[in-house]
Amino acid sequence: MYAICHLSIVPIREESSHKSEQISQLLYGELCFIIKKEDDWCYIRTDFDDYEGWVEARQLTPMSEAIYEETKKILPRYASDMVDYVQVSDKEYDLLPICIGATVSNAPFMGHLFAGEVQRKVLRKNIVEIALRYLNAPYLWGGKSPFGIDSAGLVQMVYKLIGIRLQREVSLQYDSIKNDVNSLQEAEVGDLLFFTNNVGRIVHVGILIQSGYLIHAYGKVRVDRIEPEGIYDVDTQKITHSLYAIKRILDDDEKKLTK
Repeated sequence: MYAICHLSIVPIREESSHKSEQISQLLYGELCFIIKKEDDWCYIRTDFDDYEGWVEARQLTPMSEAIYEETKKILPRYASDMVDYVQVSDKEYDLLPICIGATVSNAPFMGHLFAGEVQRKVLRKNIVEIALRYLNAPYLWGGKSPFGIDSAGLVQMVYKLIGIRLQREVSLQYDSIKNDVNSLQEAEVGDLLFFTNNVGRIVHVGILIQSGYLIHAYGKVRVDRIEPEGIYDVDTQKITHSLYAIKRILDDDEKKLTK
């Protein structure tokens, strides 16, 4: 059975309990497949990135396979304002707040009305502008919204808004992107920079937004200097993450991207 997220932000948890760790989120309008149901919980696989976890059943609206197939025929459109609203009934005051990245093209399948701005065609240079919309968002493990986001979530959401699907976890993003960049000197705006912890595990990712600077989620979404050794924290004047690899998603001749 398929389902759609009818609320603004819904946690995906590791176990079927509100006390369980949040491992990701569903944003408004995102689709999923219900693998199994236990009591008040559904074990789901997200349609966008095939991520699996537990969601409270009351936070999903079931959808037939026929309706699901209808949604796939529509070009996805994502809310572009940090906060917007959908009207969820015929009463003008009956509004649901949503955030940037919500799949508003699916609103009609829930009988909802969205009249706000959507992300249009973008140029490569607009990656920076999109990424900076999340500036100062608090760090939140498993988060995907401007109200809380982690490093892989930030990268995934920025690229989602220009029509590119990335995996949910840092290690999966690293494994799935094949275009390597040999050095920091060769890196370009939009390239992804991957970092390891003190035991050599890839645990962090950021986006190059100009020569020598990246945006990433560390305490909050912030801009820091990037050195050949890693991220230089201007507050502590220390290298906080060791640079491991640089990956490129966008080709040089890919000037325009559409969703």
